Amino acid sequence: MKRAEEFVPAVESAFAGLHARLRNSERTLQLRMSELEAAERHIAELEGKLLKLKQYRGELKLLKEQKRTLQKSPERRIGQVLLAPYRLPERLIKVIWKKLLRPGAGKDGAAPSEYHKWLERHRATPRDLEKMRQETLTFALQPLVTIITPVFNTPIRWLKECIESVLSQTYEKWELILIDDHSTEPEMLRCLTELAASDPRIILTKDEKKRGISAASNRGLALAKGDWVAFLDHDDLLEPDALFQNVKWLQDHPDADLIYSDEDKLTEQGFDSPIFKPDWSPDYFLTCNYVCHFTFIRRELVQQVGGFRSEFDGAQDYDLFLRLIERTSRIDHIPRVLYHWRRTLTSTADNIQCKPGMLDAGRLALEAHLERRQQPGHVAVDWRTYLYWVKRELTEAKKISIIIPVRDRVDLLARCLDSLTSKTSYAPYEVVVVDNDSQSEDARAYFSHFKHRLLHYSGPFNLSAINNFAVKQTDSPWLLFLSYHTEVLDADWLTTMAEHVQRTEVGAVGPRLLYPDDTVQHAGVVVGVGGIAEYAFRGLPAEAPGVCRQLQATRNYSAVTGACLLTRRDVFEKVGGFDEECLPLNFNDVDLCLKMRRAGYSIVYTPFARLYCHESRVRSQTVEPLEANPMRERWHQVLERDPYYNPNLSRDRADFSLGD
Repeated sequence: MKRAEEFVPAVESAFAGLHARLRNSERTLQLRMSELEAAERHIAELEGKLLKLKQYRGELKLLKEQKRTLQKSPERRIGQVLLAPYRLPERLIKVIWKKLLRPGAGKDGAAPSEYHKWLERHRATPRDLEKMRQETLTFALQPLVTIITPVFNTPIRWLKECIESVLSQTYEKWELILIDDHSTEPEMLRCLTELAASDPRIILTKDEKKRGISAASNRGLALAKGDWVAFLDHDDLLEPDALFQNVKWLQDHPDADLIYSDEDKLTEQGFDSPIFKPDWSPDYFLTCNYVCHFTFIRRELVQQVGGFRSEFDGAQDYDLFLRLIERTSRIDHIPRVLYHWRRTLTSTADNIQCKPGMLDAGRLALEAHLERRQQPGHVAVDWRTYLYWVKRELTEAKKISIIIPVRDRVDLLARCLDSLTSKTSYAPYEVVVVDNDSQSEDARAYFSHFKHRLLHYSGPFNLSAINNFAVKQTDSPWLLFLSYHTEVLDADWLTTMAEHVQRTEVGAVGPRLLYPDDTVQHAGVVVGVGGIAEYAFRGLPAEAPGVCRQLQATRNYSAVTGACLLTRRDVFEKVGGFDEECLPLNFNDVDLCLKMRRAGYSIVYTPFARLYCHESRVRSQTVEPLEANPMRERWHQVLERDPYYNPNLSRDRADFSLGD
């Protein structure tokens, strides 16, 4: 009997392991089924669009036939003769209007965009450029920079503009390597040879057959002599101070390994669609290659990771960057537009759907990255946005204490708990409600038959103190701070958040909170905007992409809301929990997250965990100095410059709109 008892723990452990694996398998199956359903919906939408396109083509064909019939009719010929005297003045008026009355119009007569006007106010002037040329002479570090540009049948005008943008650089210690990937246009080839001969710093090499962009880029890397390499597409443009700004950055940050800057799109009407990027955001980078252009990379590091790989053509730069970030964390960002990405009908600058193979190549590059880092999971495509969705395997579902402070409002608490217990698929968890001196009869009646764990906290409502008190009464390794205003929408919301909190580098995770009218209440917190802090994308439609699709992207923020914040107990205790003395009500969640960031942890927002928040839309515009002053004193530097919110964006609202 005793011998049999000795086997019981081992058997129980084995069954627990099997149960855990079964739950993981079930969740994996559910995820793959949901991905299949999403793909089927996307295919159905595309089929609908295709049917409409066929219908429009049929209508267009009919209209063209009718037009040809009318053009051949005797009535039209008579009309042309009669109207001829009136058409000449009309044409003259159009010419005068275009040339004289609209001098600021674009090439096709369209007025320049608001962003184009903004850029003209912020880009370097001729006087600035001359000062930069003089300043380069004082640089302690003056590295040779190799610019690598593969070329294939580039329109001559675009190629000339591209090379001219290099020749115009204020930092002049560079070499430009042009790699012709077996172009077939004779005029372009002659022009390419002439351009290469125009400056000794331009090196031209040609391939005997077309090998693809990765092979061409690697050939350029093999010829490179610079300590730093940069990549320029054959039809894009650099700002005249692009190299200068990067080399200037190196004067104060000589240990940087990869530097990237902001960019925009180059259209026939001018500059448009700026991409104002955050500082290094590893989670955002795993949803899309937001780094993109203009990148300035230490050549030695590129050689160490093996350069480009042809099997990832279409997403070859993404694959390269993913391997680079496995070797270095010294990644810097210059918040200045230094690169103009030409928008064409076949370019992904306009729409990633133009090159569907690129999307799959990027997905495969991400899968390989996860495998190299030994991070279990897989990569799906969010077909609404064409962003990647890294779905991590939950290696161990640890117990979560869900802490909910409340006073009297048991009507909202009941809705919150009903949705939580009926929909949440995650296990194990416990609900810990902290009653702060509820006085109503409804509250007394509700708590008299309460089935969850109930704690009592007496005294003035101090949210920080209540949460800290509850943490001390629990022993779960993971903690979720939840507002009673919330209502769970999806079964896997907590599992989705747990995928991130299990990562050792993550301090806290926040979801997408929505108002009942399906507009955004919270999608991360931007600090230093609208005062101390503001919710990102507040008020936008729930399924809107947001600027650069960031509302629907997993990304890093400086903070997330305490209305639904998941963290690990060890991290919470390490940073000292919530500040009870200085921040009893407001900004305690922001302060907690900033302390985590100071301790080296990242804060993650995931749009794939969604809850309703039944909090009032009307928020007080006055902030008690008692709570604002400690925040300004403690965090003045990050309030001046939130690393996850580009300084060129609005400081009045956190909607990622263009600033002044």
